[in-house]
Amino acid sequence: MLNVFGLVAFYRMEVVRMKQRLSMLIMLLALLFIAAPVSAQQVSTVDTYHITGQFLVNKAPNPSFGDEWFIIALARGEYNVPNGYYDKYYENVVKHVQSVKGELHKRKYTEYSRLIIALTAIGKDPTNVGGYNIVDKLSNFDNVVWQGPNGAYFALIALDTWSFELPKTATTTREKLIQHILAKQLPDGGWDLSGEKADPDMTAMAIQALSTYKDRTDVKASINKALKTLENLQGANGSYRSWGTTNLESVAQVITALTSLNIDINKDQRFNKLFESFFTFYNAKDGGFKHVLSESVANGMATEQASYTLAAYYRLLAGKTKLYDTSDKKPNNRPTTPAQPNQSTVLPAKVSFKDIQSHWAKSDIEAAVVKGLLKGFEDNTFKPDNNLTRVQAVSILVRSLHLTSSGNTPFTDINSYKEETKREIAAAYDANILMVKSNKFLPSSPISREELAVMLTNAYSHKTGKPYTSKTIAPLNDIAKLSKESQQAITFLYDFEIAKGSNGSFNPTNFITRAHAAKMYVNFLKVVEQ
Repeated sequence: MLNVFGLVAFYRMEVVRMKQRLSMLIMLLALLFIAAPVSAQQVSTVDTYHITGQFLVNKAPNPSFGDEWFIIALARGEYNVPNGYYDKYYENVVKHVQSVKGELHKRKYTEYSRLIIALTAIGKDPTNVGGYNIVDKLSNFDNVVWQGPNGAYFALIALDTWSFELPKTATTTREKLIQHILAKQLPDGGWDLSGEKADPDMTAMAIQALSTYKDRTDVKASINKALKTLENLQGANGSYRSWGTTNLESVAQVITALTSLNIDINKDQRFNKLFESFFTFYNAKDGGFKHVLSESVANGMATEQASYTLAAYYRLLAGKTKLYDTSDKKPNNRPTTPAQPNQSTVLPAKVSFKDIQSHWAKSDIEAAVVKGLLKGFEDNTFKPDNNLTRVQAVSILVRSLHLTSSGNTPFTDINSYKEETKREIAAAYDANILMVKSNKFLPSSPISREELAVMLTNAYSHKTGKPYTSKTIAPLNDIAKLSKESQQAITFLYDFEIAKGSNGSFNPTNFITRAHAAKMYVNFLKVVEQ
């Protein structure tokens, strides 16, 4: 006999489900037509997020420690990742944390903050990661702020993800972090890493950190002043410049900051051109975003920042918690029906080469290639043990930091090189990166480990505006007789775990191989990109 009441109940449930699906569809369609078109193509926040989400998954098919921004962008935008993707990431993180006995870095405490944000974004408890409490690592205030203001920004953001409390013995407190950030605000209303003029990226990050406290009188006044600064720094088409370059990341950080204040940029006359600028950096050919418009291919760092910006904007329009408020993922505090945008794209093969399959630097080489730092050869080899030349070392560094120059150099042995290469050498020369004391650059000569160490340290000082100095030199047995400049440079690599040497030695006169270069450049970019 037909159960009429059961059938009616079934149909009622189906109607409810249809209404829910229809509501989600309407919301996504509303998002679809919000963003401004790019060139002749119609590009939307939803479409672009789907494509860039796939871009991120392709770049990190086996996510591990170091891929936190990828994870944050994917999780907070509720991208439909492959089954087990976040579990794989967590397993790899646990292995790494245990392998380093809970010490992610001796100096860079943003490593802990970044991991806390990523773990809470996927519903994992950072107070117990393989037996280690990552949150408590933020207890020492001096360690947290050693890096500069961004150390305070991300520590405050990390603590606020799940409203974590530190031990009573901790010298770090929320109030101390807030006051530290407020004290760093410049007279022009913005923030910078170490300079005296507002930088849009640092100003936007400060707003993101303070946004949770935006109703406090002191914080509100600070944020209002910063918003006026961002309005004044904005270009005619909604663009921003940082370090002398109009770039995607600055626009992305500003949009993310505005979403943290519940400001819809498309409805705010002060900032309603930001998406117009944002989408000019979109590269439809490979599905990522460029750092600067002159680039022909997507940039990994630019794409990850663009992706979490799109996720932040999606969350604003969908009425969800803001990007870094991951309380919706806290156990026993999750929505019953989390939205999952639909996506189905086949993953391409992972970047690799036939001569690195058993090489010790395989993962570093693949990471360097993904970031566009190094390339393989037409025969599908990488030649990892070939030496890196001085001109190659300079070109990689200049491109990765997006340095430019139209000037000349005193070098008399580079005339046979292409104009582009000469400009790259000039850019490194202008930035005081090169370790050269004559009019000979020796471009085709192999570069030594000592020389590259000095170049990377000089590049760090140029990028951050903060020269690196250490009272003690690295505990390596073959650097005591080197110049103070070289000792400091090698100590920089050692302290920031860019290169640690082998068996207590650095081997400063040894030449850098392509494999070692891949590892060092990838590690270096992790430092300067914080």
